[in-house]
Amino acid sequence: MAGAGEVDVSHSRRWIPLTAGACLLAATLVAGLVLSARAEESNADQAPRYLGGHLFISSLLVPDPFVSTTFTSKTGGGSAVNLNVPIYNLKGDKIAETSAEIGFLQLGFGYQQAINHRVAVRADLGGAARTGTSAASILSEGISTIYGYGVGTTVNVMRRDAWLLSATADLRGNTLYGISPLDFVRSVVRSVASGDTAGAVSDAGDSLLAKGVNLRLLGGVRGAYAPSPWIGFTGFLEAGIGDRFKGSDNIGVTNFGMTASFDLDPLVRYPFGVLGSFRNESLSEKGDDVGDARTFGLGLFYTGRRYFSIGLEGNWSQISQPQTDKKIDVALAQILLRYDFK
Repeated sequence: MAGAGEVDVSHSRRWIPLTAGACLLAATLVAGLVLSARAEESNADQAPRYLGGHLFISSLLVPDPFVSTTFTSKTGGGSAVNLNVPIYNLKGDKIAETSAEIGFLQLGFGYQQAINHRVAVRADLGGAARTGTSAASILSEGISTIYGYGVGTTVNVMRRDAWLLSATADLRGNTLYGISPLDFVRSVVRSVASGDTAGAVSDAGDSLLAKGVNLRLLGGVRGAYAPSPWIGFTGFLEAGIGDRFKGSDNIGVTNFGMTASFDLDPLVRYPFGVLGSFRNESLSEKGDDVGDARTFGLGLFYTGRRYFSIGLEGNWSQISQPQTDKKIDVALAQILLRYDFK
């Protein structure tokens, strides 16, 4: 896993973008409350996220089962610590490990089109930039960017007053570009040691910039259940095949998760909701040097409108590293916006 964020900045400065984002979110929520929080919407009972009297809150971690025409966007950033990187000598022998800390920013957009009340197709795009946050971590982790796409379909299998079940199929792909100063220097030194001083720098160019591509083909089920107007649950399970960025055979992939959303509006007429979420991934889609991940999320969202949602969701993850028994701790905060077309 490579890193992103600002270079050579203090811990407090790395959180400035997140603080600014939180302030922007707060201003947006206040404006919404003042101008239109209590405004009536036409056909509000037909809103796709409104089920069993409960307005479900969208999550960054757990995809929902609703068939709708929807636009979503997400933007945010965070940091990862306890990343252990092996150091090899010119012969390829591991001689030590170094600990690195990275920061990253990411942005994504999604659109889903309902074909009818039972079938929807969707597509999304996203990207992230990551880098070390100190001289040592930049040297060990380098700088990387990743962008990806996804296409898929949701088919409503069964819908009742308080619950529904959908089947899904998805194809997702990512392209990763990494700049590794350490690999570049190692390659130059190796060439010089072998006597090729003239072409040492040009021959090391491939070691400086690396590119990798991976794919995931997954099928699964998603569900939602609302036992009461103030609480609702969603869950998903998907499985399929995927590959790594650098040459390997297809391997099995399994992801699952669930959310619990609490809407305060039915209880105290206060148009805000709290979202708790959990996601488990058997194989990371973002890098070859990280493995399975368990992520917990907590969010605060505006619930005054049934076709519109905006909120801030914070996530904390523990991600395994195949080359060591230590785990990476990742903290992420993102602003999520969703609009369901009537």
